[in-house]
Amino acid sequence: MKYLMIALTSLFFISCDEEVSREDLLPDASGEHGKILLVIEEGLWETSLQQNLHDQLDQNCKGPYLRPEPLFDYYRTGSTEMSHIDKLARLILKIKIDHDSTYQETAVTVKENYFARGQLFVVIKDSDLNRLNDYIKNDFDFVLDAYNAFEAEQLTKEFKGDPHKAIDEISQDNFGISISLPRTSILKASSEDFMMVKYERSQKQQYQTSGTSGYTYETFWIQEGILFWKEPLDSASYFEPYHIMARRDSVLKQNVPGDMDGSYMATEYDPYYKPEADKIVVDGQETIVVRGLWKYAGNPGAFAGGPFVQYSMINEKTNEIITVCGYVYAPKFSKREYIRQVEAMLSTIEMVE
Repeated sequence: MKYLMIALTSLFFISCDEEVSREDLLPDASGEHGKILLVIEEGLWETSLQQNLHDQLDQNCKGPYLRPEPLFDYYRTGSTEMSHIDKLARLILKIKIDHDSTYQETAVTVKENYFARGQLFVVIKDSDLNRLNDYIKNDFDFVLDAYNAFEAEQLTKEFKGDPHKAIDEISQDNFGISISLPRTSILKASSEDFMMVKYERSQKQQYQTSGTSGYTYETFWIQEGILFWKEPLDSASYFEPYHIMARRDSVLKQNVPGDMDGSYMATEYDPYYKPEADKIVVDGQETIVVRGLWKYAGNPGAFAGGPFVQYSMINEKTNEIITVCGYVYAPKFSKREYIRQVEAMLSTIEMVE
């Protein structure tokens, strides 16, 4: 009783000082970004629904990937009773046949922060298996879009919550934009019209030892780089993908050398991997987005590369094209979640008033 009174008293004082929401009392979600926990009972999983769900989740990501990568990773629990650990998963998808009700159409419920903060819990249910399968086959994009949007929102919130203030100040002074990059990012180069920032950390890869049942671990460095450059908007034709890419190649050759003599960062233009451009709106600004692959050129012995995403927009105050390029170097690892992080960083760009 003594401990219960202490807990109740503490909650009372918290409530007096500030309003406490239900979310404030939840644990934080855990697990990897881009990984979905499937809660589907065994009997339902062994129907055609299993293949239909595989077909949706195993689709290739749209993006600049050297090798195909699935939209999401996923794993399943066969029990409808979720464990405490299950309830902390970042992304949860529960699919069930409801034998106790009669539905006119498949019901889909999207719940944020249900069991944990930073969690998206989607429930799909119906009383008719055929109609449920039709939804998975034909209308599941709604669920995929919800997960993708949620992951992007969570990462953006994370970067905005703890940004590198010094780098943001330089970005505002030299390029007229604000951007939220991780606080542990390192400024590698800075001038009036070019800046390079790197966000690096290590990750271990597990290998089975040849001829034994044991495992060994090897450590690799993961690098997410953010490059900034600008140029005068001397002609309206400059704000077109072909000119932006030509300028990109010139800037990279001059400013981003490789480790081997004569090597430098370049763009992969092989027809199978050629860059793709699109136009979107970021902070009210028309923005040209280019997705593609980077590589090293200038030395045949320089082997490295990876995906990049690049935003270009017009700073109307200075009449300049501002370009920010995020790239990933992560040998041995899937690139999908690193590109998701880079895109979240770029989404924080705002023009300075």
